[in-house]
Amino acid sequence: MSAHDVLERQERDAGVPLEVLLQRELDRARALIATSALVDAPSAALGSIVLRPDQVETVRRVRAHLRRDGGCLLADDVGTGKTYVALAAARAWPRALIVVPASLRSTWGQAARRADVRCAFVTHEALSRGRALAGQFDGIVVDESHRFRPTSRRHAALAELTARVPLLMLSATPMQNRARELAAQLALFLGEVAYGLEPAQLTRWVVRSATDATLPLPRVRPPRWLPVDADDADVLRAILALPPPPRAADAGDGGLLLQLSLVRAWASSRAALEATVERRQRTLAAIDQCHLEGRLPTKRELRSWTGAGDVQLGFPTLLAANVTGAEQHAALARAIERERDVLAALLRTIGRVADPDSTRVEALRAVRRAHAGDSILAFSEWRSTVHAYWRALRNEPGVGVLSAHEARIASGRITRDEVLARFAPRAQGVRAPTAHERVTLLITTDLLSEGVNLQDAAVVVHLDLPWNPARLAQRLGRIRRPGGASDVSSYLMSPPARAALLLQAESRLRAKLARAERTVGRSVGVLPALGASGLDRTLDPGQHSGCETASWSAAEVYGEIERRLARWRPAAGHDGRPIGADHDIIAAVRAGASGWIARLDDGRLVAVHTDGGRRVGPGSAPDTILPALDLASGALRRLGDGEGDSARREVDEWISRDWTQRSCGLDVIDTPIRRRLRRALDDALRATPRHRRAELLRSITTVRSALTQPLPLGLERALDALAGGDSPRAHWVADAVTVVESAPIRTGITGATRPRCRALIVFGTG
Repeated sequence: MSAHDVLERQERDAGVPLEVLLQRELDRARALIATSALVDAPSAALGSIVLRPDQVETVRRVRAHLRRDGGCLLADDVGTGKTYVALAAARAWPRALIVVPASLRSTWGQAARRADVRCAFVTHEALSRGRALAGQFDGIVVDESHRFRPTSRRHAALAELTARVPLLMLSATPMQNRARELAAQLALFLGEVAYGLEPAQLTRWVVRSATDATLPLPRVRPPRWLPVDADDADVLRAILALPPPPRAADAGDGGLLLQLSLVRAWASSRAALEATVERRQRTLAAIDQCHLEGRLPTKRELRSWTGAGDVQLGFPTLLAANVTGAEQHAALARAIERERDVLAALLRTIGRVADPDSTRVEALRAVRRAHAGDSILAFSEWRSTVHAYWRALRNEPGVGVLSAHEARIASGRITRDEVLARFAPRAQGVRAPTAHERVTLLITTDLLSEGVNLQDAAVVVHLDLPWNPARLAQRLGRIRRPGGASDVSSYLMSPPARAALLLQAESRLRAKLARAERTVGRSVGVLPALGASGLDRTLDPGQHSGCETASWSAAEVYGEIERRLARWRPAAGHDGRPIGADHDIIAAVRAGASGWIARLDDGRLVAVHTDGGRRVGPGSAPDTILPALDLASGALRRLGDGEGDSARREVDEWISRDWTQRSCGLDVIDTPIRRRLRRALDDALRATPRHRRAELLRSITTVRSALTQPLPLGLERALDALAGGDSPRAHWVADAVTVVESAPIRTGITGATRPRCRALIVFGTG
């Protein structure tokens, strides 16, 4: 019996007009589609905090991902309240763990107390040190998740922690340089398959919401360059003319990176350049000492000898294990002598030309005069640069400095908390200092570029251009927060050379890096912010965070889909009846294009529509769903003859094709771990006597089935360790079953049964 037959029977039995029943059916179809990927709306009350409507909606989306997929990444802009969204999601876990940078531990602790959410904390740095955590957790939140690089110890530790629990990651800039960095974060709950997905596919698990129009975020003025009236081109040419230096035994392309570090130090300050040259001289002294004993150190050994700032004479030769041959010994001697001469010549060139740092300081003074009465936050990646500005400005009123090692004002050392209280008392929740105690210019390293609220300030000055362009947006995000100034300004200190020469240097270094990548197989993404090209895009106020790529458009489309669905949600149960019914719901609306949108019982949406005469779909891609939702918002109409049956057949055909692919594992991306595991399962079956294979086969089938769907990286590695261990083959398979059965529950990725259509809206001009 068709849906219309059911409605006509209801009309005869209850005497309700058919048009009323059709409208009810349309409302139910829209409400059911709107609940496709959502969970119940959370309460807006969170301890002493009241969440905004857009935050409540974001919590709903996050919870849906955690329930369905085992994890997601919340990538909303800085200052929009990700911390409280995360705490609202975490309050559903009896035992929650928050993983934060050490510098943000107290900030998160205060927020958790205000939100009345009980949770344990561990720092990024503790995970890097291999700290073991006692107890089990029901869910984990990771702040600044972009810090978890795939090759780091902290990433491996986090993978182990999150193997069996839902994971919520937070980062306003999850893509620092390449899509692989985003994949490394999502791999924690998707497994290695994340590395095989395109960036646009990865955004399925990225939650990014449009900023609520009522959120009082400051307006960001276009960034401006601060011209440095000094021509330091001779120093830049001298840097670019440096020959490859003597390198450690395992240095690879270290010579190129050393040259690059000198260029970036030069672009920051004379002080940073001189400090970098001095470090290079100390490294040369260590290599020379080892060379005199016929040995060559490794990079790790060099770091341990020179990291403290002074070479311990004689000590390098005690540990260096790489013995050089006669020919290599002679070549190294020539390289050491040449390096010693060129570094000395570079220092002479530096001393001969005018120091651009004084001009840079004057440019910063000009910003203070232009923004009299405003607090200014000046950032640098280089501690040498920070202290150079501090030495020049320390006697001026209202100047403070903050680095990882110290905090100072004119009268001497103070604590980090004290300098922040003097600079941003409102953001820190403390009493405003007296006028003569107030810090109105805080010069700091990038330790303040993440997670600290400093919205008392109105101006950000980039004293140099960071390695990572996303850092620019993170710096700006410290002051662009609710409750801050109505307008936020930013300035960038120009390097002291002609733009053409700088761009030429950038082009040359890019070409060298490309050659190094082809030779040693490594991509070094360190140049996106050196030249003017791309820099204005990075800080364009129309952009989101400075790390946007085409993949972000897909993430934003997902958010727009959720906002469209939110308009249909209030219709749920409007007449006292449940959203669902004893029959599949089908309705029709008027639209300027034809097609349909369907909701499957596994939560997915599928749609097809025409666009300029071109048929788009059927499919579940976000760029197919979003136009279909708009078209399905039209006015009610009756289904034409055979229109509903035709749409239903198309839906069923799509389900059949999709189900066939999923059942055969054709939609699963192969990975090295999964290939090894399948080979190990085959070996285990062959090694088992025939009369015992039937029992083992059931376990093997369970593990193979798990390998057709995403698994947390920690579980994949646990399975890989079992398969490569010393346990008897049949025994490891039984252990593997226990491991896969401990995976977080998922639905909607790979279902156990074939889905069916639950609601269908047909649109067109009929």
